[in-house]
Amino acid sequence: MPALPPLYALQAFLAAADCGSFTGAATRLNLTQGAVSRQVQLLEEYYGCPLFVRVARGLTLTAEGQQLLAPVRQALETLAQASARVRRGAADVLRVQFPPTMAVRWFLPRLPALQAALPGTEIRVATHWTDAPDFSNTDADAIIAHGKGGWPQLVEVPLMRERLVPLCAPQLAASLREPADLAGATLLHATASRHEWQAWLRGAGVPDLQGAREQLFDTVDMCVQSAERGLGVAIADAALFTDLIASGKVVKPFDIEVDSGNGYFLTYPPQRREQRSIRLFEEWILAVLRG
Repeated sequence: MPALPPLYALQAFLAAADCGSFTGAATRLNLTQGAVSRQVQLLEEYYGCPLFVRVARGLTLTAEGQQLLAPVRQALETLAQASARVRRGAADVLRVQFPPTMAVRWFLPRLPALQAALPGTEIRVATHWTDAPDFSNTDADAIIAHGKGGWPQLVEVPLMRERLVPLCAPQLAASLREPADLAGATLLHATASRHEWQAWLRGAGVPDLQGAREQLFDTVDMCVQSAERGLGVAIADAALFTDLIASGKVVKPFDIEVDSGNGYFLTYPPQRREQRSIRLFEEWILAVLRG
């Protein structure tokens, strides 16, 4: 690549051409008149020809200066636009990956509050269920992971424990007076292992109970939506469905909550610890959970 003239000299040249004087260029660039003059002189030495003619009222471009003006202006404008895009991409975008149900039920209602807390930052939300956060296959800056923690080479910030509780439509809840009554109900599952129901049934003292029927769904949210429609009894973390429970569309037929042994963690690579958007997001989400 051929050598290029100094950027400062090109900026001084463009400012002097636009203003018609070194004095005006100095004001625009927040430099002294002498500094601008020296930068233009360097550029003239680089090209081996004068770029300005000094006249009584200031400066006028020579033929060579006129030939150089448009390409310099275009190059500096292109560089400025590219720099702005890079700054926006690097500093003003926060990409967070959530488990699907947590994203829909817990985070989205709070997204306006996060946008207010991080003005000027674009929040990009992705969903993916993971119990082993992997930053090699995603462009996420941070991942909310579900599990027991202890992932190597990651910063992990505990957010909340998972406490399981049955949820169903009010009409169905009327027939459920004790956990043993679930033997006559359809139990709704979000995992093929059925471990959420198994954990709750052990905690409720009926570890061998089986429902009359079972239905498997792809997400916890689908389970709870089906329970809302009276299709059975879902098992979920009540903290993710506080709005739906408050509305009365689903109810807790029993007051027994069981810690699943899992929790939700904010995770990110250690080298991103000082990234401003991640630091502010961490502060915000912890404050919300404390509140």
